[in-house]
Amino acid sequence: MEILKYNICDLTDEEYNKFYALLCPEKKARIDRYRYTDDKKRSVAGEMLIKKYIADTFGIPINEITLKIGENGKPYIENSPVYFNISHSGNTVICAVNNKPIGADIETLKPVNLNIAKKVFNNDELLYLFGTAPPYNFEKTDDISLITRFFKMWTIKEAYVKFTGDGINADLKLLKIKKECITTEICGDCIISTYFE
Repeated sequence: MEILKYNICDLTDEEYNKFYALLCPEKKARIDRYRYTDDKKRSVAGEMLIKKYIADTFGIPINEITLKIGENGKPYIENSPVYFNISHSGNTVICAVNNKPIGADIETLKPVNLNIAKKVFNNDELLYLFGTAPPYNFEKTDDISLITRFFKMWTIKEAYVKFTGDGINADLKLLKIKKECITTEICGDCIISTYFE
């Protein structure tokens, strides 16, 4: 498993235009609907990461590599032994690459309103989050250790549902996540989790 990272602040207009030109018409149309430039850059950078990886690893010309959308909206590259998952947060875009299906998520560590924890975390996860028995204080927090635990659990859940293809339509409290299939790392002001079996 490998995690490719890219900061969209490093994406020049020339690079953006070069990689935008290589996108399929449907992807271009989707990007063109984005309101903000950074959203456009994140989308182009994500596809750039996986295409450059495939081109460099397998010697395939980058203009011959096309991403397709499979069941559950998961992107894939036809006739490729590589599985990947793209995620972004803030200025950072990641692409987790593996030889078997994988899900990945990245989140910027920032103050968070913990009320969302009531909706997505089960009792054991709430105990881990707060490090104490109830009652819990669900007010917005800037406690970095609490924020880190929150986003660690959040990214694990996101990585898992991206692995399965269920998306956040699943009941996040009921997920059966195998701990041995998780990797988590802090990278600067972000936390990254991957899930693969």
